[in-house]
Amino acid sequence: MRVIWILLIGLLMPALLLAQGGVSVRTQGLNEVLVDYERRAPAEVRALNDSTIASEVSSVVLSVHADVGQAVKKGDLLLELNPVDYQLNLKQAEANLASSRARLSQANAKLKRARTLGDSQYISADELLERETDVMVFNAQIQANEVAVSMARRNLEKCSLLAPFDGVVGKRMAQVGNFVRNGDPLIAVTQVDEFELNAEIPDGQADEIRISNVNRFESRGQSWPVELLRLSPVIDSQGRTRQARFAFSGNAPAVGRSGELVWRVGEGMLPSNLISRRNGVLGVFLLESGTARFEPLPGAQEGRPVSVDLPATTRVITLGRERLQDGVSVTVQQ
Repeated sequence: MRVIWILLIGLLMPALLLAQGGVSVRTQGLNEVLVDYERRAPAEVRALNDSTIASEVSSVVLSVHADVGQAVKKGDLLLELNPVDYQLNLKQAEANLASSRARLSQANAKLKRARTLGDSQYISADELLERETDVMVFNAQIQANEVAVSMARRNLEKCSLLAPFDGVVGKRMAQVGNFVRNGDPLIAVTQVDEFELNAEIPDGQADEIRISNVNRFESRGQSWPVELLRLSPVIDSQGRTRQARFAFSGNAPAVGRSGELVWRVGEGMLPSNLISRRNGVLGVFLLESGTARFEPLPGAQEGRPVSVDLPATTRVITLGRERLQDGVSVTVQQ
């Protein structure tokens, strides 16, 4: 019997409330509840160049001039390899070039004499041809030796590794005394003066980025305005996202900073927590002459803000909506 009384009281409570003056609610002016609708996506500040510099020759590490965390300028010496073998190769190539030039000089002198004798018919045509051939051969040898000298000089230059841009050393793999081969990674440098914000935008929201005029990067309670540079047309097959790159309009965070890209989709929208469903229709409850009026919102979606076309003086019911139906009398709490 006690259970039956409890059920009856629960059923009769709304009627009792109405009899006492209606459902108790709270309201706010429309302009007080409207919000700007924004979306968010993970983002990170990335350097345009983050390079691992490898050895281009085989040698022993002679000295290291830059360590982890050290700032470097473009052209600064980072690391030296033992150059002795390549210095010797260069000297050998230069000696071969000098020898070829000397032999060419001798061949030119013989050719000149042969042509003089040929005019007096003291030398045969075959001998004259042989002298001309010698000159062409030594010219070809000089060209080959000049290439060898250039290659030897370039290999010697490769023993000194220089910073390719202004940046900071992020990692050092080389140790003094280590033997390294062509292609072994030695030191990593991250560019710090040129960078962009990279964001992974869900494909269904990517086109909003093009028309949004309010974009910002948020991280650790701080915010920086950004401008869209480019939006990739390629969709990542796993995350179904597209990459977007942004430039910072003014001050910028440090390279490697992670956070969120925030962009505005709409202004002055009704927040999703004020949207109610009645008889399968989404709408908002408004205060009108002491009663609750249910205003359908055709464009509304569950969990999303929606644009509304209502007078600025409209009072929106913000609390007590759960027990409301269209036309129910209400009592406004202060």
